Amino acid sequence: MSFDEKFLALSSTPPSSFNITLAPIRNLDGCVYASGQVAMGPNGLLATGLVGQEVDLELAQVCAWQCAVNVLTSMQKALGSLDKIAYVARLGIYVASADNFSDQHLVAHGASQVILDVFGPEAGLHTRTAIGVKSLPLNSPVEVDAIFALLEK
Repeated sequence: MSFDEKFLALSSTPPSSFNITLAPIRNLDGCVYASGQVAMGPNGLLATGLVGQEVDLELAQVCAWQCAVNVLTSMQKALGSLDKIAYVARLGIYVASADNFSDQHLVAHGASQVILDVFGPEAGLHTRTAIGVKSLPLNSPVEVDAIFALLEK
């Protein structure tokens, strides 16, 4: 059945439960998109809540650092080696922010530091977006996703 046929056959109402599988990474024309990772450490979330309320800037930066470590861990597992990466193209940093918090870019420095430490100033030089949001999965204060360019084979 074609995608068009499946789309036409789609019910006008959603199912009562969802059976979803997401890819940790997805390759698109030599670029790999890494799914978002929250601030999950070996003993669970490093913190929960809103940055600027329950979570201070310093802890939020540590959370962003852990998120980036988790992104690289998923990349390493999926690719077999980080050495298959040519350069880091983009980081997306999402910060669960209290109403008066506007230093999302400073939180993002935690994630950017991991990338620069691992890939260096050339391959690690990346674009970045830091966005304040109302909440994130599992009440994590930070989530990070990324786009990487792969070495040509």
